[in-house]
Amino acid sequence: MGATTSPESSILDDLDTRIARAIQLSPRASFREIADVLGVAEQTIARRYRRLRRDGLLRVTMATDPRALGNSTWVVRVRCRPEGADGIAGALAARDDVSWVSIYEAGWEIVFNLRAADPHGGMELLTRTLPKAAPVLDVRPAAVLHTFVGGAPTDWEGWHDALTQTEADALAKTRIPSGPDGGRPSSTSIDRTDRAIIDVLTRDGRTSYTDLARAVGSTPGKVTRRVEHLVWSGIAYFDVDLATAALGRDAIAIWLTVHPRHLAATGEALAAHPAVPFAVAVTGAANMTASVMVHDTDELYSFVTDVLGPLDGITSYELLPLLSRVKNAGSLVSGDRLAPPRVSASQISPSQSSPKRRSASSRSAL
Repeated sequence: MGATTSPESSILDDLDTRIARAIQLSPRASFREIADVLGVAEQTIARRYRRLRRDGLLRVTMATDPRALGNSTWVVRVRCRPEGADGIAGALAARDDVSWVSIYEAGWEIVFNLRAADPHGGMELLTRTLPKAAPVLDVRPAAVLHTFVGGAPTDWEGWHDALTQTEADALAKTRIPSGPDGGRPSSTSIDRTDRAIIDVLTRDGRTSYTDLARAVGSTPGKVTRRVEHLVWSGIAYFDVDLATAALGRDAIAIWLTVHPRHLAATGEALAAHPAVPFAVAVTGAANMTASVMVHDTDELYSFVTDVLGPLDGITSYELLPLLSRVKNAGSLVSGDRLAPPRVSASQISPSQSSPKRRSASSRSAL
């Protein structure tokens, strides 16, 4: 396995890939800064980036670290009848506390994550709402104990060789700095202005500070300091969402049962692999789950034999082939592209949402 500058099956050319990698390394780097590093005209960088975003291939978003806000995080497996998978997955994707949803095994299994800010709301979904849905056969929630990789724009390193080390180092200097220990958060709270800033940047993480200030009723200087503090403190981070069409790879979910003595070493080995963007230790019979990005089944076989095979302590594993993504890093997915971001509930005025509509939607949503 190994990345190339222009991945097979991807519709990105070499320059698109270099720009996307630059955005991964520094999500809010200005077009001028990227142009200076890549040696390309600023107008070309701006035009290419806007096309990538408009075509649903790449999106920069802001996300919050659930630990910082005292939220619990779950990875949930839902076994269901295939004919009901689309409806269940769509209802889950409509929830603000669910940031990614995928359908696996020809529709027999849905896997999603749940960030439960309200423990009661999360338990209601897992113990009552989902089990009562007609297509659902069983629900297996697993609490996330430790994240080995996941929660950074460079989680997927398949394009690590798209830029030279000198270029990568130059872009790293333009990033908003994080605090000690990589900005590892302590439980804290955020105010209404912080939430408004996060809300805007969740839809477009590259919104200019001038536009951001206008949106939240502040000044560019103040919102700049607020954003820098959110990142430095570890409360929030910028993520880069990449569509399947841009990656040219498919995601395979892996559930592992690992002897406790080898759990940390296994997680760290997976996190170090460029094809693995997500790996966490969880509760349950399978105590680790990860995803691996591969071109085809031959590459998946090589991953199983050459990467998983030599690792000590793995007593069993399960591979789930992806059927479709429904939501990814907070972005709804349409086919192999990212759908346009939707306006969050907090951005809709009462006059824009009638009680009758709210009642109808609440009956159909999970």
